[in-house]
Amino acid sequence: MGAEGFRYVSAVVANCRMLALELEAREEEAATIDTEALIIAGYLHDISTPTHGFQNHNVKSAEMAGVFLRGIEVPVERISKVEQAILAHTTVVPAEQRESAPLENLVLYDADKLGRLSGLAVVTSLIEFGARYPNRAVTGEVLAAILRHIEERFIELYQSLNTGPAREMAREKFSSTLAFLDGVIEHLSDATPV
Repeated sequence: MGAEGFRYVSAVVANCRMLALELEAREEEAATIDTEALIIAGYLHDISTPTHGFQNHNVKSAEMAGVFLRGIEVPVERISKVEQAILAHTTVVPAEQRESAPLENLVLYDADKLGRLSGLAVVTSLIEFGARYPNRAVTGEVLAAILRHIEERFIELYQSLNTGPAREMAREKFSSTLAFLDGVIEHLSDATPV
């Protein structure tokens, strides 16, 4: 995964730990969290991406994690929890189904998404757009449309967070990022081509 990938995965694991601790402090069914399975899933959730890319990476990463964990004789029940959490880390869980979903799944999803609700994610999205359309002229109007799309995705992502602690952790970054985007979009309404 390289140094950058490992830094990202380590941040996801740190988010997993913080969310699990916060849920435990609130006594929100924390006793049912298998923290060890959650941490293992956090480290392995993107393991397939260097060789297989991001298309359906949750399925391939869960498969690779299972093979690895069986090879080092991790208990079958824990392997199952790790695989399920990895499979679920890309899927939005409807609010009405969150009560019945395994907490490891909900927490890993939230931990993975928290890093995508910041100003850095805006810059990354703009870089990805530039790489996809290298010869496209970017006017103020085009940039404003791109930023509106990013803003919509941010709102959807924030609303998809499963746990109260994750929403609280994201709230300040999310609010600051939205304020920044709104300001740039407003400024671009009078902008000239870039």
